[in-house]
Amino acid sequence: MEILEYDKNDTCPYKPLHTEEWLNKFFKKNFNKMTYNRFMWWKSYTPKTKPLPNSASFHAKVMNGDFDLSPHKFEAEIVEHRLRRKWKKYYPDMSDFLEDARMDIARRKRLLEDHEKDENKKLDTFFRSAMKTFDVTKKEINDTIDSFGGDTIEELYIHFQKKLENQPY
Repeated sequence: MEILEYDKNDTCPYKPLHTEEWLNKFFKKNFNKMTYNRFMWWKSYTPKTKPLPNSASFHAKVMNGDFDLSPHKFEAEIVEHRLRRKWKKYYPDMSDFLEDARMDIARRKRLLEDHEKDENKKLDTFFRSAMKTFDVTKKEINDTIDSFGGDTIEELYIHFQKKLENQPY
């Protein structure tokens, strides 16, 4: 993952975390490009793997990637790269920048809103499923996450499984 760093004197308000090349590779690998949809015009990508239904097991959902990071944040970063280019083109003339960038600004705003909704929904579903599957409280899950040394949700699931196996009856 390529993380960008910016000069402290950089006046542009749009500072995406990842390089545009990394974002394009990420989307090419995991997502399909959407055709234009007038009801969801701000989205450009759809996942290659569909989320499993609610009746699916917690393990199946984890392995399918249903709880992975929402792509909306990364898509917003692509828009931020476009906004940065426009900012550099028009700076310091803000009226021309705002006129040219208004659709990208609206797209970014909607993507970030979708990201927030999607992440909250995934987190709520994750906690409810984990509490049901492993018979633990939300506090125990949070404590385990805080002390957990892995990087992925799959690793966390395996950690919970091992912890459950080691419990006395």
